[in-house]
Amino acid sequence: MNKYLHLLFAGAVFLFPFQIHAQDKLAPVEQKRQETMQTNMAKNMAENIRQNSTLSEQEKAYMFRLSMRKMMMEKMRRSGRTIWDWEPTEWQKTLPAIVVQDGEATQEYSFTDLINADGYLCPGSARAYKALQVALPILYGNTTPVKGDFKITHGAALCTSLVYDFFMEGYTEKEFLELDMGLKEKLISIERLSTGKKVRLVFIPSAVRGHDPAAAQAGDVILHAQEGEGMTVYIEEG
Repeated sequence: MNKYLHLLFAGAVFLFPFQIHAQDKLAPVEQKRQETMQTNMAKNMAENIRQNSTLSEQEKAYMFRLSMRKMMMEKMRRSGRTIWDWEPTEWQKTLPAIVVQDGEATQEYSFTDLINADGYLCPGSARAYKALQVALPILYGNTTPVKGDFKITHGAALCTSLVYDFFMEGYTEKEFLELDMGLKEKLISIERLSTGKKVRLVFIPSAVRGHDPAAAQAGDVILHAQEGEGMTVYIEEG
């Protein structure tokens, strides 16, 4: 296991059981069993990522962090608890759902559904939603976007990754959803594969991090962004 994965794994194994059981009152024997199972899952996950020859060492470390975060959040959801105690504002509840066609079925993702994939509104999750809201109508006009006919590319941001991992379920292969560790700008690109038309959105960077009221406010600023005001939209015809 490379140095980065080893350090991440060591920290996750120590912290993950604590995070999961901080609010769970289990009998000691059951808690120990759960911790052992989770540790083994983390080990298997780390080994699978390590053996993926298509990923760079940096990408492997990122994917391990993402997978650990997803495991923690799924456990919290199953317990019936919210993760970060986030609630949308009344205005945010009016934001349009993202509707896509997947085979014969139409899928609708509300703003709240998408942000809850990360657990909190922050700049990363806000950019993920805003890019879909802006780019898909440009690419598809009045028709419904079709899963498998568009590709999303974004930079390293766990919150953005979590939103798109949820939204692109069933289409998370690199040909449809790509993490570009080389992106330095706060840029998200969405391409319609059948036409080659591409929309690139560049957002003003935010210094705010974490999941707290300040992050929610920074995310709300992104949601209010318009062309030339907090966001630049580039359209490339196929």
